[in-house]
Amino acid sequence: MWPTGCAEPRLWWAVCCLECDVPTDALVLAPVILACVLVLSAVGKLRSPSASAEAFRDLRVPAPLSGRLVIEALPYVELVLAAGLVAVGGRVGSLVAVAALLLFAAYLLLVTRALGFADDVHCACFGAFAPGRITARTVLRNAWLVVVAVAAIAASLNGDSVATRLADAQTPWWWLVGSLAAAATVLLVVRPSGAEETSARQPYASSTEEGEYVRARTPALPVVLGDGSTATLRTLSAERPQLLVHVSETCGSCVDVIGAVPGWREDLPVVDVRLVVQTTPGSSALSSSTEPLSIHDPEGLLGETFDMQATPSAVLLGADGMLAGGPVVGSYAVPDFVEQVKRELAELQSL
Repeated sequence: MWPTGCAEPRLWWAVCCLECDVPTDALVLAPVILACVLVLSAVGKLRSPSASAEAFRDLRVPAPLSGRLVIEALPYVELVLAAGLVAVGGRVGSLVAVAALLLFAAYLLLVTRALGFADDVHCACFGAFAPGRITARTVLRNAWLVVVAVAAIAASLNGDSVATRLADAQTPWWWLVGSLAAAATVLLVVRPSGAEETSARQPYASSTEEGEYVRARTPALPVVLGDGSTATLRTLSAERPQLLVHVSETCGSCVDVIGAVPGWREDLPVVDVRLVVQTTPGSSALSSSTEPLSIHDPEGLLGETFDMQATPSAVLLGADGMLAGGPVVGSYAVPDFVEQVKRELAELQSL
């Protein structure tokens, strides 16, 4: 028996399926999904503004789009877009959906381009919620969000906003509840626990519940120095503390840190401030054949040992054969760390 209005079977696909609500209901999920992603992204950026600023530099965002005003305004723009995707309909709603598509397309372009950089780039697209190195999976994720944004534009052509459709019972509310439940389940299953993340990021540095820094022994890791000689980290720090600053010539976030190193050496005369680079001696402008010699780690063993693959990063080795601070990662975290070392040394000298 054919549904009402479809007495002619041959007209079933031509007419009656156009009146079916299921495809339209499914499209309503697209703006809701995008809104949730935008809110998560905005809150993550607001929680860690320094990480967002570093991401802009590491992704080499063009100068007109990487100013402080743009960086600070971006999470609020994402929140406005999220609200518009759900609450606004008609032409304005379509414009909001198009704006969201352009934003996610820009994100996709940036992460795709970053895969071609010489150094790994760590993405802070979601701030503190989802830090990590940009990989093909990151590109796939952003490409999928672009597809969802296109679906959101299609949903906006219906005329009514998501909120209106739910209020008028045009769309079953259980569609949205079920979808959000599925998303929450995937997040809980796939995302590692906080303890696992902390353990993975800081194999050498840890803290007690009271915040006390737990020191570990400096590893006897062999490294090559700027003059071609070899040594171990433990022997280097046997007489003087060693502040190791891991940088790269091609890292935009390292520019200020590299420029600050001479000043740090003057301010910390009792500490050897050494640049660590993943090149062989003499093959980099950052190589130094005079004291303090640069450290060369072409295999990335030092970075893996201290989880300092990202640049810039730093760690302080004490003269007693124990770690004295760090590791820390980021163009804001490294200078802050050095300032902390200065203060602590000044307090010790004043005793």
